[in-house]
Amino acid sequence: MKQRLLIGALALLLLAACGEKSKAPRLENMNDTLSWVMGENLGLALDQMESFQLDYNLVMQAMKHTLDDKEQPLSDSAFHDMMNYIIFMQQQEALRKAEGNKTMVDRQQEAYFANLEKENPNVKKHPAGFYYEVLKQGKGRTAEVGLRVSFDYRSFLMFSGEAYDQTYGKRDPILHVVGKPMFPGLIAGMQLMNEGSIYRFYFPYQLAFGERGSDPIPGFTPFIYEVELHKIYND
Repeated sequence: MKQRLLIGALALLLLAACGEKSKAPRLENMNDTLSWVMGENLGLALDQMESFQLDYNLVMQAMKHTLDDKEQPLSDSAFHDMMNYIIFMQQQEALRKAEGNKTMVDRQQEAYFANLEKENPNVKKHPAGFYYEVLKQGKGRTAEVGLRVSFDYRSFLMFSGEAYDQTYGKRDPILHVVGKPMFPGLIAGMQLMNEGSIYRFYFPYQLAFGERGSDPIPGFTPFIYEVELHKIYND
């Protein structure tokens, strides 16, 4: 019963979403706020069902039958089978969207790197697939996987150049063992550096946070990192 009540509520929200946009109401009390948040949450869930073509008359009938606790035309087994079908179709739609996003970003990265090589003769391509530029070459020992290092960094969203994060002025230099854990591009990139170096790295999303991302970083996000390697430790 509870599950069918939820589906009925979702159906009503879907119908409302297809109508004209209206101004958000004024929320007068806690009950209003809770009601609105519940509706908004269900609306976000319904956004994943946009590929379904629904008969709105049946949607309203199902809503009324569910709220009135009347006899349903589907058995519990048939209802759950259809729910499983809906979930399967939503998963397939999500996969199609992800594949489309992947293709788009792949093309953007390809164009970006082609222009980068053309415009900046100091940029080199690493065999792993990222690009880098030596801003300052140090004279100390070279970093290796398993060695503890201290470094500062700045990061930028690649396509827009927007600053994303940095240690400078926010926190102390990072003390970290190379490779534990780091995304693949940074592991390979830091092994190019020696003490006192400053490098700028251009990481495609495949060598950064991947297709899934890392909260709050969304998937398919290429990054630029400027890394200043201060010291390498023996332990």
